[in-house]
Amino acid sequence: MRLSRLKRAFALTGTIMVWERVLPALTPFVLWGVSILVAGQWGLWSHLAFEGHATVMVAGLLMALVVSVRFLRRFRRPSFTETNQRLALDNRLRPERLLAMRHETQQPRLRTGKAKAGLAAGDPMALRYVLLLIAAFGLWTQGPVSVSQALSGFMIIDKAPPELRF
Repeated sequence: MRLSRLKRAFALTGTIMVWERVLPALTPFVLWGVSILVAGQWGLWSHLAFEGHATVMVAGLLMALVVSVRFLRRFRRPSFTETNQRLALDNRLRPERLLAMRHETQQPRLRTGKAKAGLAAGDPMALRYVLLLIAAFGLWTQGPVSVSQALSGFMIIDKAPPELRF
């Protein structure tokens, strides 16, 4: 059975709205990864022993996990009314018109809008801009660094004592 154009538009709009509400929970992990790259760019990981490096990595991951769980606890699925209003707004219609379309046999094509959420909802203190400025300042003062230096924060196994390596 093929879904009507209206049902497909409702389903896609609902999916987009769910994505907008889940995206802020992924932001702490993005910020955690970018901060590791920026610290690697500045060469900060070379000054830490394995234990310190592992402690900083695990602490950052735990903080990202806690913040992400806090965002996910506030998650709720969009209601039919919210989805109807969003679809009407995307198509410049009144919400009542969409409800009336359910009984029409010839339904017009409906547009679904793009996701309106970004990283801002999950980063209220705008740390992404601070990290960007620090990375730009490092590029300006140090010049380009090697990829292995920037990724050195993720290479914790290279610092591990032989008995802890895989």
